[in-house]
Amino acid sequence: MSQEQEGVLRHQYRARAKTCQACSQRAQCCPGAGNNGRSLSRTEYGPVIKAFVEKMKTPEAQAIYRERKRVAEFPNLWLKDKLGLRRFRVRGLAKVSCETLWACLTYNIQQWWRSRWKPQLATSAVAA
Repeated sequence: MSQEQEGVLRHQYRARAKTCQACSQRAQCCPGAGNNGRSLSRTEYGPVIKAFVEKMKTPEAQAIYRERKRVAEFPNLWLKDKLGLRRFRVRGLAKVSCETLWACLTYNIQQWWRSRWKPQLATSAVAA
């Protein structure tokens, strides 16, 4: 049994090779050579994770995440792709916060430019 994450337990079961070789069901249970014995993994989730999974199955939660995809995920992808902000170039919380603020400011200015000034430039070019 191992706990890799908070609230998630992984159980690993393994039969000995001798046990599998003596079994009459070996051909069905161990496809292929089956020389190492059969192994089985089982994941057990804690109550907090179970509650979260159940909550995410509701239509309300799915609607929230559809909205989140439109609102939050695009800016994150833009920052990673256009600005290359996959890793911070500095160390320390204050410097990382400053780099994050600059990246977000850049994104917001470009969005403002697209929504406010680009349509005005297009209409003035057509009128001229």
